[in-house]
Amino acid sequence: MATTSKRIVFSFDEKSLESLEQVKQRGAFPSLGTAVRESISINEVLHDQAALGFTEIVVRNPKTNQEKTIFVPSVNRRAPSSGGGK
Repeated sequence: MATTSKRIVFSFDEKSLESLEQVKQRGAFPSLGTAVRESISINEVLHDQAALGFTEIVVRNPKTNQEKTIFVPSVNRRAPSSGGGK
């Protein structure tokens, strides 16, 4: 499979750029581009799962077994609207 790449230039307002810098720092990414690519990959996985009906993201602290459910608006918007079924 051939790999295609395309250079894209984005303009960020100050707050958005600060957020992206935080993502880069927290994820220890070598560049802003890597932070964006990784974020896109995670977003794709979440939307793929939402399309299958999995819309709740549960994180667990392995030391305490405490769990929290994270709400991601864009994932829930794309979730199937039909109820029931397994």
